[in-house]
Amino acid sequence: MALSQRHHARCSCAAAAAAPFALAGTERKYERDRPFRIVHLAVDLQLHFAKKSVSGSATLEFERVSPTDDALVLDALGFELGRVRIDTGDGWSDVPHEYDGDQIRISVPTRVEKGKVEVDYRATPRRGLYFLAPDAVVKDRPEQVWSQCQDEDARHFVPCHDKPHVKMTTEMRVRVAEGMTVLSNGELVFKDTPRGASPWVFHFKMNQPHPSYLLTLVAGQFDVIEDRDAVVGEGRAVPVTYWVPPGKKPDGLRAFSETPRMIELFSKLTGVPYPWSRYSQVVVSDFIFGGMENTTATTMYEHILLDARAAIDVVSHDLVAHELAHQWFGDFVTCRDWSHGWLNEGFATFFEQVEREDRLGRDEYLYGIEAELDAYTTEASGRYQRPIVCRDYALPIDLFDRHLYEKGCLVLHMLRTELGDATFWKGVHGYLERHAHGIVETNDLMRALESVSGRSLERFFDAWVYRPGHPVVKVKVSYEDGLLTVGVKQTQKTGETAVFSFDLEVEVADKAGRTRRHKKTVTSEADALVVACHERPAWVGVDPELRIVGEVTLEAPAEMLRAQLDGGTSARLRWSAAQALGKRFDLPTLRALDKALSKPGEAWMVRAEAATALGKIRGEHALEILLDQVGVEHPKVRRAVARALGNFRDPKAAKALEKLARKDESYLVAADALRGLGKTRQKRALETLRDLCDKKSWADVTRAGALDGMALLRDEDAVDDVMKRTRYGFPTRGRRAAISALARLSDTRKARQHLEDLLDDADPHLRIDAVNALVTLGDARSRGPLRRALERDLDGRVARRIREALRDLGDASSNERKRALDDVEALKTELQEVQLRLTKLEQKKKAKPEPPEEKPERHPPAPAKKPVKHPSEPPKKAATRAKRPSPKRRKS
Repeated sequence: MALSQRHHARCSCAAAAAAPFALAGTERKYERDRPFRIVHLAVDLQLHFAKKSVSGSATLEFERVSPTDDALVLDALGFELGRVRIDTGDGWSDVPHEYDGDQIRISVPTRVEKGKVEVDYRATPRRGLYFLAPDAVVKDRPEQVWSQCQDEDARHFVPCHDKPHVKMTTEMRVRVAEGMTVLSNGELVFKDTPRGASPWVFHFKMNQPHPSYLLTLVAGQFDVIEDRDAVVGEGRAVPVTYWVPPGKKPDGLRAFSETPRMIELFSKLTGVPYPWSRYSQVVVSDFIFGGMENTTATTMYEHILLDARAAIDVVSHDLVAHELAHQWFGDFVTCRDWSHGWLNEGFATFFEQVEREDRLGRDEYLYGIEAELDAYTTEASGRYQRPIVCRDYALPIDLFDRHLYEKGCLVLHMLRTELGDATFWKGVHGYLERHAHGIVETNDLMRALESVSGRSLERFFDAWVYRPGHPVVKVKVSYEDGLLTVGVKQTQKTGETAVFSFDLEVEVADKAGRTRRHKKTVTSEADALVVACHERPAWVGVDPELRIVGEVTLEAPAEMLRAQLDGGTSARLRWSAAQALGKRFDLPTLRALDKALSKPGEAWMVRAEAATALGKIRGEHALEILLDQVGVEHPKVRRAVARALGNFRDPKAAKALEKLARKDESYLVAADALRGLGKTRQKRALETLRDLCDKKSWADVTRAGALDGMALLRDEDAVDDVMKRTRYGFPTRGRRAAISALARLSDTRKARQHLEDLLDDADPHLRIDAVNALVTLGDARSRGPLRRALERDLDGRVARRIREALRDLGDASSNERKRALDDVEALKTELQEVQLRLTKLEQKKKAKPEPPEEKPERHPPAPAKKPVKHPSEPPKKAATRAKRPSPKRRKS
């Protein structure tokens, strides 16, 4: 499952201490008993669109496991039960049972070893199965039904043992209105589409076992695209289809056309051919996640579809790869309970980057891994830390966070780097093969990797998987008396968090351009790698393969960093130098960053990081460099330039950003230009933001950028513009941006009460945003509305965030801390500007000879002359520069 809010914006980590993950009253969760094994589930349903309900029956075949248990327990939430019958070999008969609204307890005598039960029922699901229809406000919403059963929501429309550790074969027979198409798991074995009033019937059968959370049912009107078959194993053909809204075939092909290649790639890497008979991807409206990996038939949200303009700098490959990887990791082998859910989501996130590496190369893979690291450390530093394997949760959905996805991915990256590609993939193959169609826990993966490597991995898994936290490392590079010293110090608070073991690797270049790598395993809080060098190195690249997965602060001589930016042997070494130089304020550094940003043929990641560094340095020269690159060809570099320009409260920056916002061909560049424009705080910015706010764009990114810009502008005249766009009828992503902006713009009673009203919105993402906005306001009077919302909200994601908000709003000092952090940021900005001015004055002083000492005279001083620009300062660049070809980050 891909979370729709999971994206990979590059970010810096918050310095605030993280709160505990387990909230008050949380009980530790353990795997549920399985006294009976469910072998097969057959569902026969009629969909009632007008009532948003279902009716029908479910037949479950079971086998006894426990010799003493006499009750088969099925999860069934809010059903109207009809007959409940059993067949133990002597024919069907009514069976004694109890139903409390949550579970059905069916009496099974201890002498019965196997049999079938049949449950007739009606249900109006509040979760699990969702009915869509147009209304008076959203008239273009399609009539659809789609399921979303993860984590434990199948019980809302199908009686079942709703835990991941029970895997069964399934079949689903569905009756729908004429003209609708149905997709479910497995093969379509029967279809009846008569003309007239009779319902259309679709019967699907899945002959291999899978858990209830992977059941799928989608009904509606779709265009079906049949792509080429994927060829796996010894020439087996896997049919591949894409189901898209009517008229969206071109957009569907842009999104999904790489799927056959990915199936073949993942089959080759794992050594396990795609394990199912076919693969479909269906795009539905208003989906509550980004994607869901239902066995053989993945459901996707509508924003995966790309129009021609979106495809300039957005790809859907990451989401397609994520859900496809689940067909092996989650569907083929399944975590035995949700505490081990990283075995599903960590692998799927890792395979996003593996696919990226195959398509774009090693540097793009490492840049993607670095983005996963940024996302994880932001949560770990600002929200909470927890072990990846964790039983302290209220609901399973609490675990679906940056630790499960991104940190899980990082663990697999480290294992791959540590063991080497051949050994790592051999271990993955053994893990999949040994547990085919079964259930797994973390030790199963560890033992599989140990069995092929001969290594003990207990310390690694203990530190990274079973304990919270990550290394926070200070690295210092120095050279003296023929010795290069790379000192490291782990500064994370230890206790629950380990002192980590990792390889410190450096690449050292001499003046002639020759390079050599050196490596040392660090196992203590402080250590150093010392290398004898007959001359001072030209540059020293730290951690070229991203072996240190944590927060790393690098201190190195400026001239080495500049040389590394210019001559590093990989894009990773060059962009990491650019990142480190963002803390420097000298003119040689500005020249080096200018050169990197404007270098033809340089990797876009290096150029983007150079632009980001210039935005951090600020000052007149940095502004001129960025203004000269506003028209750079690569859209991802232009986007970085736009973000960097937002750091300058200067009319020239605002003018350039307005032009980008109005005329750039990229949706994402235009959206970031609008954010940057607001950040410049120029008087005329609001006029532009209003003018472009409702401009149509893919995924409503332009409106979101304009609303973010209004929040960053801090102009109270924008409050009504923002509040208007929080209302139902505007696209969801625009509404979400408006909710966030409102909390940053207005702390009035009207704004607070409006946000409290949004706690009842139908969209769970909007409810979470409303909770976050109320926390931003920090008004303890919102605790009452939040408590009432908690009592009625069925979405575990929303409930978790409300509980965190109630905790945070109960802390009277939280607002004071927030204000203090804002003040610190403002002081940092002022300090950077003062440092830059001092640097410029020092440069002038060094270049100008001291005048001879004279006795003071008693006459008024001469009028001050205008300062003369010194030749050591970089020349002002021309307003335009000839466009250069540039090489071709992930979907935002």
